[in-house]
Amino acid sequence: MKFKIRNEFMPIIISIGIISGLFAISLFILPFTQVSDNIVVRSAGTFSCAGLLALLFLVMIVYFIDRAVGATIKVDDTTVTVSQLFGRKKIAIDEIEDMEIEDYFRREIRRRVYRMKLTIFYSGGRKLVLKDNASRINGLWGFVTGEREDLPNQEVTLYQACKYIESKMK
Repeated sequence: MKFKIRNEFMPIIISIGIISGLFAISLFILPFTQVSDNIVVRSAGTFSCAGLLALLFLVMIVYFIDRAVGATIKVDDTTVTVSQLFGRKKIAIDEIEDMEIEDYFRREIRRRVYRMKLTIFYSGGRKLVLKDNASRINGLWGFVTGEREDLPNQEVTLYQACKYIESKMK
């Protein structure tokens, strides 16, 4: 059985934060490099800002592609396969030691976004963390205002995948 979720790949989000910080620092330093008489120093400040801006733009494009593609959880009789933009993990069902599922919310621009997190612990102390939306836009008024409503656990795709994997583990 296949389950499609909107997982977020954390290294992309972390790299966006790091590159944004470096870009802000280079913008702060840029005026100080422009007063130098040395052409190399002036060019280095300008090119570092331009290069970091281009890198930030590319990483943001990868972020939006990752959000559009999402992740697919495929559960067979013996394996669980998680396919994402950056690879695929295949875990045997007998290797899964424990699974934890929890609700959480985070604050985005002017609204709360409710999400669900599934952590799969498998052999060797390794773990796989998957996250999915646990809310939906409530009609046209919700689309206009950006308000979302919570979904019951049974309607969240990640919760359905967790329960299906648990049924295969027994």
